[in-house]
Amino acid sequence: MEKLDFMNGQIKALLNFANAVIKAHPAPDKLRHHFETIARADPTSPEGLSLSEAYVDGMADIDKKIAIALEHAIAGGER
Repeated sequence: MEKLDFMNGQIKALLNFANAVIKAHPAPDKLRHHFETIARADPTSPEGLSLSEAYVDGMADIDKKIAIALEHAIAGGER
C-alpha cells in the first residue's frame, strides 16, 4: 500500500508541474499540438513488462487531465 501511495504522490507532483508549465507556456496551442502527437503514440511498456489494461487506462486518464488543462490555458489566452 505504501508503494501505491508513493506512486500516487509522484503522479500528483508531476501533474502539478505539468499544469504549471501549461499555465506559463507562451503558446499553449503549440504545446497542445506536441502533446497530442505524443499522446496518440502507442504506449510503451516500462522496463520491458507487458502492458496491463490498468496501465493503459491510467495513461489515458492522465492524458485527459493534461488535455483539459491545455484547453483551459488556450481558452484563457483567447479572452
